[in-house]
Amino acid sequence: MLTLKVLSALLHYPDESVVGHVDELREALREESVVRGERLAAIEAHLRRLAEEDLLDVQAEYVETFDRGRARSLHLFEHVHGESRDRGQAMVELQNVYRENGFDIDVPELPDYLPLFLEFLSSRPPEEALGWLEEVVHLIELLHARLAEEGSSYAALVAPLLELAGVDTDDADVRARIAQEERDDTPEALDRVWMEDPVTFGADTGDFGVRPNRRPQDVPSVEPVKWAPPRKASMGDPQ
Repeated sequence: MLTLKVLSALLHYPDESVVGHVDELREALREESVVRGERLAAIEAHLRRLAEEDLLDVQAEYVETFDRGRARSLHLFEHVHGESRDRGQAMVELQNVYRENGFDIDVPELPDYLPLFLEFLSSRPPEEALGWLEEVVHLIELLHARLAEEGSSYAALVAPLLELAGVDTDDADVRARIAQEERDDTPEALDRVWMEDPVTFGADTGDFGVRPNRRPQDVPSVEPVKWAPPRKASMGDPQ
């Protein structure tokens, strides 16, 4: 599904390789026609911003959106495991899923990085891709709600993923929960992160070098991901 590859590119750190191909990305979305109407218009508005605004400003906004605090992290398992040991095991399981399906990671990113996951899905048959998407949609739903709460244009890139998985993009319960969350990107919150346990190596270091510097009880209660094979039954027309 080419649309997933386009969304993967747009959710990655913006650079010349993306900005220089805005027209091609727009045309790919229109041609496949999986995303339509207001959803497509919102993505195209984001594409226009990429083409028209100064690249350094776009990059600064991206960092401010995704790299300050953990609430809007593009690493999916941050939203369920934080940096507990369980995240390391989930990473191993997801990496195995990639390998079993002939997908090798050749970029310096962890397996749960959403753009990487979407690129993997884009290489799978549509029904299978939607099955895998459903496995993590509850995590993507949290990310979308937090982006929408901030009024971020990046919410428009995540909303189609929810719709493809059959999830409401404006769930009142989710919005209420997000509205009550304590911000983790304020100077005070970031200071608390730096005051956590120092980096250690060896026996206390989890898989993929993940250190348990965020205790499991600090992570909101979210259902863990179980990597069951995607269901094979027909999911209907993804459009």
